[in-house]
Amino acid sequence: MNAPLFAPYSALDDYVAAVAAGAAGGGPLPVWTGDRADLLDGIALAEQVYGGRRSPEPADTGVLFGAEQVPAALRTLLDPLARRWVTDPAGLPEEGSVLLAGVYGRLPGDEVQPVVDAAHAAGRPLFLLTGRDVPSLSWVVAKQYAQVTAGAAVGVVSELDAAAPVPGADVWCGAEDVRRVDVKELALGRVWRRVLFHGNGKDDQLNLGLFTLCGASPVAARPGAPGPKCSYGLGCTKPMDKLIPARAIRAAELVLANCFSGALAGHAMYDPKYLILLNALDGPAQTVVATLTACDGQRPENLAWLTAGTVEAVNDRLRDINPYPAFVQAGLRSSGSPEPTRQTRPAQESLPEGEPLPLHALGARLSGLLDSGLLGAEYPLRPRLRALSDRLLHDVVRTVVNTPEAEEALAAVAKETTSLDLALAHRFAKHHDDPVLQFPTYFGERSVAEAPVALDAPCACGRPLAAYRRRGRVPVVTDTVQVVCARCGDVANTLADSAELTVKAAEDVAAGATLHVVVEAVARRAGTVNLGIVLPVYLDAKVGPVLRRVQADRAGARVRAEFTLTPSGAATPQAYYFCPYAVQDLGISVSRVHFTLHPADGSH
Repeated sequence: MNAPLFAPYSALDDYVAAVAAGAAGGGPLPVWTGDRADLLDGIALAEQVYGGRRSPEPADTGVLFGAEQVPAALRTLLDPLARRWVTDPAGLPEEGSVLLAGVYGRLPGDEVQPVVDAAHAAGRPLFLLTGRDVPSLSWVVAKQYAQVTAGAAVGVVSELDAAAPVPGADVWCGAEDVRRVDVKELALGRVWRRVLFHGNGKDDQLNLGLFTLCGASPVAARPGAPGPKCSYGLGCTKPMDKLIPARAIRAAELVLANCFSGALAGHAMYDPKYLILLNALDGPAQTVVATLTACDGQRPENLAWLTAGTVEAVNDRLRDINPYPAFVQAGLRSSGSPEPTRQTRPAQESLPEGEPLPLHALGARLSGLLDSGLLGAEYPLRPRLRALSDRLLHDVVRTVVNTPEAEEALAAVAKETTSLDLALAHRFAKHHDDPVLQFPTYFGERSVAEAPVALDAPCACGRPLAAYRRRGRVPVVTDTVQVVCARCGDVANTLADSAELTVKAAEDVAAGATLHVVVEAVARRAGTVNLGIVLPVYLDAKVGPVLRRVQADRAGARVRAEFTLTPSGAATPQAYYFCPYAVQDLGISVSRVHFTLHPADGSH
């Protein structure tokens, strides 16, 4: 039988002697329990979690709050956990990791929060070492020197994540599993190297279906202090046999992923007796990751914790919805943590080839096409447009775009968008009166024009051009851009942020002859750009080819296609125009090019 790793002492003098003996070398890790006999349960469980000692990586700078409460012997074990100590947060240097230590009541949220916020903004690791009283703090400090036993499991237990498991977890219990398995047996029936529990809750509990992680401690509550339902003798909100004491979980690293699970002093709703963070710290865990406040953490944060191994990675992943440090770590980096890895930028809006898919613009264009009244109920492409809109709304949720599922989901959106681009381009080529082509007038009448901006390039007639954006008065009216010439009028209309068109063609042609047209477009991203020409109904002419699909190898690439416009020999000589267009990602650009048609005999 192995010798105990921890040695509890109720008498302070015995603890002091044990610390002194340990400093000289050898012996178990001393813990001062004082009158806290309940800590013995956590110490006994910890003997199953840890298999030996370690030398933890210290923080760069530590601050001890309420130093007068901390016995000198405890300082002997605490001091090596930071490379240097300062007496006040104001003395913290501008760089390096930070350790804030002290009993829970001496770490007030209003004082600690600015330090947490500053560390988060600077990307600095921050750790807490705390406990409900000095004996608890002594226990938390001692655990920092323990090494988790080999072969312990890594687990994710989530009431809210219904997606498929991912590599990296030995045990994955998702939303469907939580509804059918004995979560209590799962949580308490093994030793965990690292385990994350994810569900709804508050500072005293974390719900997992019919089960709940419970924060109630055997310690006495302060007289008259607020507490949950059970504190008034009214029982628990969950069946008693479904309660899982947080302090009974045999884990080196324990994550409590629910709102307010780590609320600091002065910020918690209930008395410390009921706080799940403090209950967990009284158990075997040397590291407890919990939330300071409201938190919208979901699958992306669970995966960040699983793969990156740091609370900084979890908070960084959470920035897109909670731009503040929601998670905090009590304890130094656990002996069960993987080596920290640098997180890559979220896959949000990224396609396999690395070009961004303009989700916001795509959604705005779909809304304009479907919900503005531009297209009637019988428009042939409406069902496909609606299906894409519904899929886009489903897939832009952060639990998709910030997870490994993003690549497949966004690739499917991009594929259908490309297919719809082609379908629209074919309709424009065959139906000059397609209602989509009425967008400049329809949206323009429901928009407000901004001040025009002079363009560097002149009109085909040589005169200056000005462009202005027209912003929809309501969200379903897509913004448009119009380019105008004093002589030629509006020579270009686009849905905002669509491909830019340039057209080269002669100014006149004889009836029966051929007008050569070069259409160039600046692509918004790599992929297919559909180019074609729409003719007015009164022009008797043919265009060849009907449509060209050209590939852009990158955003900003200029692509080109050549067309021929052949007026009929019987066409009436007069001034005409034709409309080159481009379609990419449902972004539509249409130009108007004027030319003069002369008689077939060449007379003017």
